[in-house]
Amino acid sequence: MSRVSTARLFQLGAELSERERDLVLSVAKLRLASHDQLARLLDDGTSTAGAASRARLARRTLARLSALGLLARLERRVGGVRAGSRGYCYYLGPAGQRLTAFWEGRGLVRGRYRPEPGAAYVRHRLSVSELYVQAVLADRAHRLELLDFAVEPDCWRHYLDGYGGQVTLKPDAFVRIGVGAFEERSFIEVDLGSESRTVLANKVRAYLDYYASGVEQQPDGVFPRVLLLVSSDARAAVIAELLARLPESHRLFRVGRLERGLDLLADTTPDRSGAAGSQA
Repeated sequence: MSRVSTARLFQLGAELSERERDLVLSVAKLRLASHDQLARLLDDGTSTAGAASRARLARRTLARLSALGLLARLERRVGGVRAGSRGYCYYLGPAGQRLTAFWEGRGLVRGRYRPEPGAAYVRHRLSVSELYVQAVLADRAHRLELLDFAVEPDCWRHYLDGYGGQVTLKPDAFVRIGVGAFEERSFIEVDLGSESRTVLANKVRAYLDYYASGVEQQPDGVFPRVLLLVSSDARAAVIAELLARLPESHRLFRVGRLERGLDLLADTTPDRSGAAGSQA
């Protein structure tokens, strides 16, 4: 698509429905989302149309937003060519980058095309995006209140180590959820089994170092619990063994299966291995 003029960009923004605007902003937040994930975000649950009609509407909406340059598709499809349009993964197109920057008060930045990411990156990003979609749908169903969901790099934390050097903690996401009278705060680490034990150990120690710095606790004394979400029981066992060797790690971390991520986020029970993160 050719470059969109500023006047046309504002016109596009004005023509979007509220749900379409929210969808574009969700893609801006997540960086990458699948067709199925965006279709579920588009479905507000109020339509009386059947599943086939809702699916057609989602395809048309995503195709239109892509044609306008607000969204763009990866060349590689999840599930291969046979997956059809459901296999597409979407990210912000150049016009979408410019429009969301304006909405967020960052001015009219220049949109740019992004290189095709690798398969491992796509899998990891889509796993985080899935957790976000589930949280949004749970919020709409009044099962919980989604107060904040930030993904990297927006959720990264910067602090000084004991030698005065700048250090960056890099969670995959930071989530705040309201459940009844409680607010749960969680750092999210999605582990798909590709990292070595050394990398895992360094990642865990990074959280312990950040906890020891006291920076996160300064506003109200609360440190988010760290949810290590894994794709298999075998991987969970590896991480549990690693945590058992580190002092006081049980106070911060909780390991669980990725498919149970939303339940773990909304868990307000006091007996959860002494993890931090809850505030009444």
